Amino acid sequence: MEGYDKTEYEAIARKKWEESTIQNNFVFSKTMEMNPKLCQTLIEYILQTKIEGITYPEREKTLENRIDSKGVRLDVYVKDNNETVFDLEMQISSDSDNLAKRMRYYQGVIDGDNLKRGAHYSSLKPTYIIFICPFAPFKLRKHIYTFQERCKEETSLLLGSETNKIILSTKGADNDISSELKNFLSYVETGVTADEYTREMNNAVRVIKNNEKARLDFMGYEMDLLEREIRGEKRGREQLRKEMSSIISKKDMEIAELKKQIAMMSESAKTSNI
Repeated sequence: MEGYDKTEYEAIARKKWEESTIQNNFVFSKTMEMNPKLCQTLIEYILQTKIEGITYPEREKTLENRIDSKGVRLDVYVKDNNETVFDLEMQISSDSDNLAKRMRYYQGVIDGDNLKRGAHYSSLKPTYIIFICPFAPFKLRKHIYTFQERCKEETSLLLGSETNKIILSTKGADNDISSELKNFLSYVETGVTADEYTREMNNAVRVIKNNEKARLDFMGYEMDLLEREIRGEKRGREQLRKEMSSIISKKDMEIAELKKQIAMMSESAKTSNI
């Protein structure tokens, strides 16, 4: 790839890996992937209910509805024994508007992936899209925000689509979640363990960080991001060049037309003075 020093970038990526914590979506994804029981327990903490085991339909799940649509690479994509879908994301960007639109898009591609061609809509299973945020997404004090499709005119009436969107905030201050989930969010925020679950989580993170294959996967992941960024910049520059060329061409035509009109006016003036 042109436009960057590979050796220099590898050093930056290596430093990023060394400094990464559970907040890094790659580390979070790998930790959950290699430790299904930790993932299942976290879902149970969030939903405050027991679930009967989880499975990973695909590792590093990537979803696309159309060949020309934006692909989604999910951090943690699992199903329980009842085929309920759970998507857990470590979301670092603090743009709450982008957060909502991202959830909307994720819901669409997850549904599109799960509804087989010719299948009835009733075959769609319940979904939970869960974003873990190390910031206060709505500038409020809550640790958890649960969104469902509810009737505006009759607030007790749910649409029944069985879609659930949950946003967790490490910056919460209200007494609105269990101590176990609060300890997990505190661990995400500070890296400090407070109970057996967060100690197991921290040990799992250490194992991932000491895994050579995980480190190489991370380096490849970062190189892929850089390549896409460079390609995007190149496409942007090319598009800008085309737009500028079009504008210049249009202005040249306008100037040529203006010169033509001036010449015609001058000729007409000469004829009138004869």
